[in-house]
Amino acid sequence: MKNLADILREGDPAADSELSTMQVDAIRRTVLDAARRPDVVRTPWHQPLAMATMVALMVAAGIVAGRKWTIDVENGGPQPETIRTAPIEQRRQLQFSTPGGTRIIWVFDPEFTIKETLP
Repeated sequence: MKNLADILREGDPAADSELSTMQVDAIRRTVLDAARRPDVVRTPWHQPLAMATMVALMVAAGIVAGRKWTIDVENGGPQPETIRTAPIEQRRQLQFSTPGGTRIIWVFDPEFTIKETLP
């Protein structure tokens, strides 16, 4: 069974030809020059600029949110709804259904009292 290196050597079109010393030196210089060059130009202000921009956006969002709240309060804004209570004489129900389709109905009896049975 052949390994990957043998398969690659068999398929190499330049395997039979030898490189001259000038070609080898040219390839070596190209590789070493590429290795010495930095991949990415790094700027010392890049990260602090991003942080300052984020802080500025957060401050602006806070100002806008505070202004909206202040305007609503000054103009009367939305008033909280009054809580309406049902008359005590009536029975109240709580109804909901489960994801499987079962409906549950609880009836609250206002006349129900818990009596102590313990001595």
